[in-house]
Amino acid sequence: MDLGIRMLRMPRQLLKAAKSVFFEVLILFAFILTINNYLGNVDRTTNADGVGYYDYLPSFFIHHDLVRKHATARSDTALYQRVQELKTYIDYKGYKVDKYPAGTAVLQLPFFLHAWLTTDRDGSPEDGYQKPFQVAVFHAALFYLFFSLFFLKKLLKLYNVRQWAIVFTQLLLVMATGVVHYSNVEAGFSHVYSLFAITAFLYYSKSYFSAKNLNHYFLAALFLGLIVLIRQINILIVLFLPFMAGSWATFREGITALFRNPLKFGSGILIMASISCIQCLFWYLQTGHFFLYSYQGEGFNFSNPEFVNILFSYRKGLFIYTPVLFISLFGIVFLAIKKKFYLMSTWLAFFLILTYILSSWHSWYYGCSFGLRAYIDFYAIFFIPFALLLSGSAIWISISFVAISLFTIPVNIIQAYQYKNYILHWILMDKEMYWKVFLNTSDNVKDLLWKRQYDYSAYSSMRNHFISDLDTKTGSSEIIYSASSKDIPDFGKVSIIQFRFDNDFNKKNNSRIMLNINEKEGNRNVYSHSHHLLEFSEKEFNTWHTGWFDFEFKPLTDTVEKVITIRLETGNQENYLRRMQVRYLLQK
Repeated sequence: MDLGIRMLRMPRQLLKAAKSVFFEVLILFAFILTINNYLGNVDRTTNADGVGYYDYLPSFFIHHDLVRKHATARSDTALYQRVQELKTYIDYKGYKVDKYPAGTAVLQLPFFLHAWLTTDRDGSPEDGYQKPFQVAVFHAALFYLFFSLFFLKKLLKLYNVRQWAIVFTQLLLVMATGVVHYSNVEAGFSHVYSLFAITAFLYYSKSYFSAKNLNHYFLAALFLGLIVLIRQINILIVLFLPFMAGSWATFREGITALFRNPLKFGSGILIMASISCIQCLFWYLQTGHFFLYSYQGEGFNFSNPEFVNILFSYRKGLFIYTPVLFISLFGIVFLAIKKKFYLMSTWLAFFLILTYILSSWHSWYYGCSFGLRAYIDFYAIFFIPFALLLSGSAIWISISFVAISLFTIPVNIIQAYQYKNYILHWILMDKEMYWKVFLNTSDNVKDLLWKRQYDYSAYSSMRNHFISDLDTKTGSSEIIYSASSKDIPDFGKVSIIQFRFDNDFNKKNNSRIMLNINEKEGNRNVYSHSHHLLEFSEKEFNTWHTGWFDFEFKPLTDTVEKVITIRLETGNQENYLRRMQVRYLLQK
């Protein structure tokens, strides 16, 4: 009888559970649709740093080269053969150690095991990196993104934020921030996993301070250990605990209650240390040392923080590439207006300390990356005051901020698309470059900012070949230059052919310039390259100026006569090319 009643209740419980996560599932569904229909999927989700975070798994389960404490690169080259080729391993006292922490791999483990048990392997160094494993990493990122949203909801409910404001905040977290990129293109990076762990830690910390529930203290300790295991510097989040307490009195009471119960307090510390020390075990297995600094040659410059750049630089600035976070700062203004000065001051104190430390890193822009990725881990702290603003303001204020924030979603998605498709430069952006391609996703600006800049002092230039001015109609194809290699002195030493001209570089122009080198006998092509005319520009668009492009190739040293041609394929508008010239450059 009791069993029958329980079985009748199960559908209701399942329905209730489904309702409780309906909006999280809906937002992730919208995210996946955005990937499939606009941003595009990727074949490899473990790139650059992502390889280092992930490689603990194939190293241990497939290649069996994780335990190296009794061998060095000299004494056991077979054991070291694979890891020596991975740039994520660094030298430490004769050993090769994974530069990156192991926490991300620990969270990826269930997804990796499924791929490992269902995928054929061939024994190659790439085992563990085939497509099923790449998909597994993507699924892992989605899984922990889901729970990031789940814990963000639970956290905001503790602040009595209205349901609609919670859902809107969750939507912004996924669609208006770097999460779009780091849950897809570079899902192997640690940021989404840290976002999950930190958001869960904040929820259980807030719960503990609200109800003094020691079980929540233990769970907060567990997630703090996981935070450190994923990325050690993120232990900084403990400095946000005064804000989570809500008042100085509540913070003091919560801490005092722990000290009054040394056994429970010590148990929490032990839980945190046990999890974070998993990293020490991996270090020991790789080097025989429990403690080491794996970021050899890298560190902080606390005397010279790049405070302004990390927030506002066109190179990687947080508020330039994630404008919704700048809008979220109005939540701090809201706290001041509501005279919640404790919350305002503790939030600002943490933000300033966090920014000071992150901007003191020797590479404040954090390498080749989309936006300022170091802040992704801490996104929850931005959305708490913003959700309070949306939920607690007059309706016209809330609607205004919703409307403004909605605009940041397409801006973020377009910029993520630009980054993925070589429109935004991964590391060298500046103000001119940023506005030159702002929200432009057309094919004729792809690779525009990736044009290599040469040191021309390293080359010798032969005399220029001048070409008559050219006017063309739309939809035409015309050879504008042709020459024989026999007429080019030392052609066998030429490594660059530079084509220069004056043009207005109209932003809507989709014309292309093509350079071909063919053997005269048989017309066999030995070099061919085509670029949109806009890629020749050196200044802004819609401005008459001189532009050029350097066609680089390996010198053609054989004696077979070749024909060099430059062709203009006119697109959707007429073209006016003036002062055209061709230069042949020989490396000194």
